[in-house]
Amino acid sequence: MKSSIKNFLSNSAAFLVPVISTLCLVILLYLPRGDSYWNFLRQAPFYAGIYFWQSQRPDAFNFISAFILGVFADVLGGVMLGINILSFLVLYLVSVFLSERFNIKRFSYSWLLFSSALLITMLFKGAIISIFFRQLLPLNLLGIEFLLTLAVYPLLARIYILIERRFIHLEERYEKVQS
Repeated sequence: MKSSIKNFLSNSAAFLVPVISTLCLVILLYLPRGDSYWNFLRQAPFYAGIYFWQSQRPDAFNFISAFILGVFADVLGGVMLGINILSFLVLYLVSVFLSERFNIKRFSYSWLLFSSALLITMLFKGAIISIFFRQLLPLNLLGIEFLLTLAVYPLLARIYILIERRFIHLEERYEKVQS
């Protein structure tokens, strides 16, 4: 009985670590700033987290996790419910597509594939916002957000790697394979 409860809690914790770590980084970047230029970084932990966790640990991050992060992004951003949810689900699906076809173990490849996945997601998000408000969204805003998110990805990926090594134990995943 105790071992089954322990296994359930460890498996549940493995699914909660990606979502909670991403939310903690988002809350850290939601601190008020005097310059609105840095507000473009508020969504960066979401994009980097969804791509990182899906490509590196698909066993601990799934479609539902991306949906939950989308709900939190819509609530925190004060935007219409559904815009970030759809864009995060598109990012998740593009990440699944890319991680199935390419080897993402080298960081330079991961960063390059993240840039392509992020570009597709940003263009999709811009199209959805433009359709909803019936006017074109200025591409310079999307470009700034794209470039800043791409520039901060190595730092966020490093933080996610440290979190993965600290809180998700790889030995448990490989013990099940060898047993």
